[in-house]
Amino acid sequence: MDRILYWIGTNFSHYCIAKSLKEKISSESYAIFDMTSKPQKFFEKENIVNFKKKWFFHNHIFNTKQMPDLEYLSKFEKKYNIQLSKIVFSERLFLEFNEFYKFQTNEILRILELECKFFEQVLDEIKPNFVLMYMPFLHQELLFFRLCKSKGIKTLELGNTRFDSAVIGFEDEIKKYESFKVEGMIRDFQELRNYFLGNYMLKSSNKMVKRTELSFNEKISMAIKYFIFTNDENIKNNFGYYGRNKIRVFLNYVNNIYRIKKRKKFIDDNFENKIKNEKYILYPLQTEAETSLLVESPLQNDQIEVIKKISKSMPIDYKLIVKEHPMAKSRSWRSIESYKKIMDIPRVILLHPEVKVQEIMEKISLVITISSNVALDALFSEKPAMMFAQNYISVIPSIFKIKNIQDLPENIETVLNKKVNPIDLEKYIQFSEKISFKFNPLAFTQDISDFFHFSGQLVDVKITEEKMNEFLEKENDKIGLLADEYIKKMSL
Repeated sequence: MDRILYWIGTNFSHYCIAKSLKEKISSESYAIFDMTSKPQKFFEKENIVNFKKKWFFHNHIFNTKQMPDLEYLSKFEKKYNIQLSKIVFSERLFLEFNEFYKFQTNEILRILELECKFFEQVLDEIKPNFVLMYMPFLHQELLFFRLCKSKGIKTLELGNTRFDSAVIGFEDEIKKYESFKVEGMIRDFQELRNYFLGNYMLKSSNKMVKRTELSFNEKISMAIKYFIFTNDENIKNNFGYYGRNKIRVFLNYVNNIYRIKKRKKFIDDNFENKIKNEKYILYPLQTEAETSLLVESPLQNDQIEVIKKISKSMPIDYKLIVKEHPMAKSRSWRSIESYKKIMDIPRVILLHPEVKVQEIMEKISLVITISSNVALDALFSEKPAMMFAQNYISVIPSIFKIKNIQDLPENIETVLNKKVNPIDLEKYIQFSEKISFKFNPLAFTQDISDFFHFSGQLVDVKITEEKMNEFLEKENDKIGLLADEYIKKMSL
């Protein structure tokens, strides 16, 4: 009988999948839960899935002020060939983005030590045949994912392609990209653009963002609900809540409403809305504290420094358009000080976030990005692109991979004279279709958030068996589809 280990976080997707798989195949189910105290109380007692054994991640992270065992961490790193610094120091909570608590280095390393020991103990105890989880976002998920891979456990992460579909085990699938052969006719650029515009994930992403937007009065109402109905229990055993209490979080939330308004006024007053007929290179700003920066490119995530380097490396007759990400609002925009630093860089134009990407593509010659999907927009608009990160779109040959920052001037000069090959886009589309199935994991995650978490506004919420069963019944078809796709993957 297969032993399946599930990683279940605030996104309950894999709890739903576990329930469906239990009904469809004979297996032993185990789970690691990574969540706050109120939902944990439900999962401690739940019998809908009836896991053979379950662990609660934050129960195993304790005494974080104790000195770390660096010898153990060094041996772990060598044993499993996992670069621990790259993982743990990419965690947003441990960086400057944390507004409530400043972690000391030894504290971070102690947390890392406890995580490594806990994950080793669980995997050695049950020796799972399969690990099912979402694509890693937080450092503990990435560490667990890497350890499972190192141990040779078939690890099936659920994620999305760039074309509004889902894929299971993307990291393994992408290794097959180079040997993949294109079939049939190669579409021309207009046909490729039509496909891109009709299937690009950004359309559904924008719809989900609108579902999370609240009016000023709704935000105030949510802040009051938080203050009345939450407690400070998570501070005791969840390092993600260190430094928080109801009053501090409430005041920060209310202050942030005004901070967003002030920063948006600065954007409206100072950013350009129109693009003149000159020579341009585009650098799309990425939202801070996001996975594509911290995980995919941990050594190149200081965007102001990257902009400076690009500005110094461009041909003298070019200007650099720096376009703010429209979703930066979800991170309260950037500080006014950061915007002023960008504006002070020679030959840089800050462009308003509401300017459409396609409008910009008509005016530029090249896109340079750390890891942004705007590189795909560029290729489908027949504009070359350069990228620092190694990710799921950097495999496209028409995207130039920046390997050495010292070579950036020569790289830019070379890529400016290159043309995008339509075969590269045809291959990427066909490959994405081959490894994926029609499903939107991001939309399903938002469904969970809407149903349980007030559209993501409150995470630490009470869950009842009645409410969970209501959701499982409501989303039965989607959950069944996911379970069936997992069964296909596990049978390979």
